[in-house]
Amino acid sequence: MAALSTVSVRPSTLMDTTNADAADPASSTSAGAGYPERVLLNKTARISADRNATTAACRTRDGQAIAVSFWLADPPDVSHFSVHCPGIEEGDFSKPPPSIISAEGAFVLFRVTLEESDHHLVYSACGNPTTGKKKKKNKPSFHLLPDPKPAVEAFESQQFGLLPLGDEHYAVAFLDHRWDSRGNAWAYRAYVFSSKTKAWKKSRDASLHLSESDRLLFDRHASSKQIAVGASSLGWVDLMRGIILLSNLFDGEPPVITYIPLPAEKVCITDKHGYPHYAPEYFCDVVCCHDLISFVEIDFEDPGCRANGKAWKATTWHRKVSWDDWHKHATVDVAHISVDPRYSAMLFPDLLLDDQKQELELKNLFFLNPILGVSGDDDLLYMLAKVDEGDDAAWVAAVDMKHAALQSLATVSTKDSNAIPMYRECAFPSYYINNISSSDVGNLVEKDKSDKWQQRGPNLVDSGGNPQKKKRQKKKHARLVDRPVEHPFFLYFIGCVIIAIIVKVFFHLS
Repeated sequence: MAALSTVSVRPSTLMDTTNADAADPASSTSAGAGYPERVLLNKTARISADRNATTAACRTRDGQAIAVSFWLADPPDVSHFSVHCPGIEEGDFSKPPPSIISAEGAFVLFRVTLEESDHHLVYSACGNPTTGKKKKKNKPSFHLLPDPKPAVEAFESQQFGLLPLGDEHYAVAFLDHRWDSRGNAWAYRAYVFSSKTKAWKKSRDASLHLSESDRLLFDRHASSKQIAVGASSLGWVDLMRGIILLSNLFDGEPPVITYIPLPAEKVCITDKHGYPHYAPEYFCDVVCCHDLISFVEIDFEDPGCRANGKAWKATTWHRKVSWDDWHKHATVDVAHISVDPRYSAMLFPDLLLDDQKQELELKNLFFLNPILGVSGDDDLLYMLAKVDEGDDAAWVAAVDMKHAALQSLATVSTKDSNAIPMYRECAFPSYYINNISSSDVGNLVEKDKSDKWQQRGPNLVDSGGNPQKKKRQKKKHARLVDRPVEHPFFLYFIGCVIIAIIVKVFFHLS
């Protein structure tokens, strides 16, 4: 594995650390003696049987065992997660690969496709809810979302939002629509799954509070991400138009749908026909911290050509739901971003240096995918940078917009990425502090030699030579072999029954 060098710039120090290639989870490092408060997480999974203290497991609807593990590092180094299903090799996973849908608080919502069937699962860094007054440590947990009853059409393809409920509980919701022939219009209902009841609940028809201009945006809305807004609202974000806000999810009243248009001053990223030059994720991002929504947009000198040497400016806006409009917060020009000169010598080739000043000019790099810090108000902006657009080798640059400075930089590879944007900042590792002891932290970089997920049965041969049948037999056998390993009390119970039968027969014969 090739080593990746991470160089971090702080107000008074320049630190050089070396991390192993992120393709090898067992060689990833965690921050110091604890966990990072935030991580920049790759949204696409690696398929690996390696495990650590973050690992949690459950089963799919078909009984297939599935485990997820995280390999954590301080930003802007990229953290990764891995997925493992006993009996299913990497090439057997259906397309697309396992990926992150949303991450809020202590929870991460995943989609895993197996045999053309989508499974939605929620990881909790808090573990299972505890009962009683005394708080006990909990290992992380993993839960499969059940199907609603009665069934919902196209349930697996719904756009799910994730909402923490203030403790170890969470809610998952989606907005379903159906044509109301009586009203000659679409009717919208929210379906909400609560980890407290472990069931889905269907709301009454939502109330649409939309102006005429908002209705036009609403009708053309195309969600690219979901955000939690406050304690009881979810937002579906269209980075070209605005945010569908679904409120009143838990007060027993019909939910309310409102629309929050993006800033009117935002740059037009579309051509004369109304189509974007590139996916909006290349230019924009939206995050929410509590009830403060933040929006960032990169204004390229030529939005149709983001090649090296083109100038750009990044601008952030803030807004609360109760405000009438967005407030411009900060703007930074790439030409004014200061760069420690040691970056030039350590990471960049001479062709990126200004011939006269012999200083690194950031505009000579190819930038894309802005990602706002999860707090939204800390003026931290992550961007992916390359020398050329087609390069697999890249850097994640952390820009301090308040001081117009390159704060830190990390080398990454984009070769196997399947998501745009490729990364998402998450805060779930900060919740490990009460659930995983400090002695477990070292396990983040160690492979568990007794990993039960690596149990394998004998090779099964299909006499008919059917590879699909052989694959199904192998998966079924792996599931059957794995179950008694997970449940030692089952073996104990069977043993007691057998001994009791033997004793009874012995006394009867005697």
